[in-house]
Amino acid sequence: MAFSHDAPAVSPLSTGMVLLLNLVIGLGHFLVLFNTGAYLPMIPHVAGSLGVNPDFADWTQADFFLAMALAFPTSPWFLQRWGEMRVLAGAFMAFALASAICAQTGHYDAFLSARIVQGFSGGLTIPVSLQIILRHYQAHRRNIGLGLWGVAALTPFTLGPVIGGWITDSIGWRWLFFLNIPIAISVAIIIVILLFGREMEHRHPPLDWPGLLMLLIALATLESALNAGEIISWWRSLPIIFLGSISLITLIFFGIWEWYSTHPLLELTLLKRRNFMIGGIVLFFTALFFQGSIAIYIVGFQLVMGYSAWLVGLLILPMAIFSKISFFLTQRLLNHLDARILAIFSLLGFAAASFWVASYNHPASFSELLWPQAFVGIFLGSLFPSIIAIALSGLSGPAEIRGTAFLNVLRLCGQAMGIPLIATLFDRRMILHAHFLAEVHNSTRVYAPKPTVSNIRTAHYIAHQAAMLAFNEIFYIAAWGFLLGAGLMLFSKQVVYAEPDIRVRRAIEELVDL
Repeated sequence: MAFSHDAPAVSPLSTGMVLLLNLVIGLGHFLVLFNTGAYLPMIPHVAGSLGVNPDFADWTQADFFLAMALAFPTSPWFLQRWGEMRVLAGAFMAFALASAICAQTGHYDAFLSARIVQGFSGGLTIPVSLQIILRHYQAHRRNIGLGLWGVAALTPFTLGPVIGGWITDSIGWRWLFFLNIPIAISVAIIIVILLFGREMEHRHPPLDWPGLLMLLIALATLESALNAGEIISWWRSLPIIFLGSISLITLIFFGIWEWYSTHPLLELTLLKRRNFMIGGIVLFFTALFFQGSIAIYIVGFQLVMGYSAWLVGLLILPMAIFSKISFFLTQRLLNHLDARILAIFSLLGFAAASFWVASYNHPASFSELLWPQAFVGIFLGSLFPSIIAIALSGLSGPAEIRGTAFLNVLRLCGQAMGIPLIATLFDRRMILHAHFLAEVHNSTRVYAPKPTVSNIRTAHYIAHQAAMLAFNEIFYIAAWGFLLGAGLMLFSKQVVYAEPDIRVRRAIEELVDL
């Protein structure tokens, strides 16, 4: 049920067609991944335009990641059933349609549904585009295609928050989705022209429909419970308890079903491999803490600290730039240095950066916040490649592809769950600190029956201080989480690279680095 680079070859493409296919695949790949980073600075503005609480707007990003997670294990079935051209073109057309709805609608439910369609259709394009390069390129051209595919995978996060912030402040957040429409449609049309009549034989492969249904129910109910936790108290809410119970029971049945299934949706038996289990656990929680803290940076600083979307994008830029430099260096070092050393070193660097951010005791200036972002970027570029190398140790061919799909589900679920979890923790801690700061202030002043300018300024000051204290606590907790991850990595075995083609291995690993 997995695709691989050993698929039957087809007649070679001409040089002009190769260049055009490279451009189109790279552009489409860039477009999908750009939308993940560019949307983050827009969340407060989306909430205002749709007339909802910013917590509800967080769900549009979390559910986007969750839908993208479901695309990876189902993409092999789509590929074999409908072929590369139909799947890729259809996915980009669905992406364009969902973007049109996001650009036009003023209704929250319609916007959220469109974001979910965007996530799933965009997720399908990622493994399919890699399959096209592996199957349609001649051996001497494959390295060029894989290299350009990797660049398209790395660049969007570097530019996404900055350009997204500029779009928001200059021409309005809806223009992100307006721009998606012509690009996605153009990519779909050119893909049809280039690949028409060149697809592999269509098959009718089995799909683990019971497993897919159980996974969908488990993840949807769990994410709904986490999302609801942002607006109502966890332990006092019967709906949250009910949703959480349904998710837990379904996950148990899903695990039993997948373990003994002939054609599993997710290869759970890979968890018997020590390195895969350790790598998967660390990847999930690292993605959870990282995505949650980034969301607090981007959204929280706009709502509480008064930063513009453009300024918040610039705040993230040093991390993104340094992470790409570090990533390219890490790809070279992994062939000569133990991946476990890199992973532990990177997690310790993440912990140090988180402790650094958690040390602020006043609303830090823009320049002060830039330095830890650059510091994080150095370790971000080396962290995920080393974790993935550890998890995929000893796997090659179809087994490596199945492992990659599993890791992508873990990473994207971690990102999806990290947004509401960290946001809920931030809100709860900020309310608690504001309560105690207000009590201290009230105990030292004379009661005034009417609000005054001084009281209003004091209220703003208390809100800022409470937000900073909660912000510090988030990063303090994340720091200890990264330290625990580093400790867990000590129990992994030495990495064995089973895939002989280093460029193919890097491209497959980049599926999880995205």
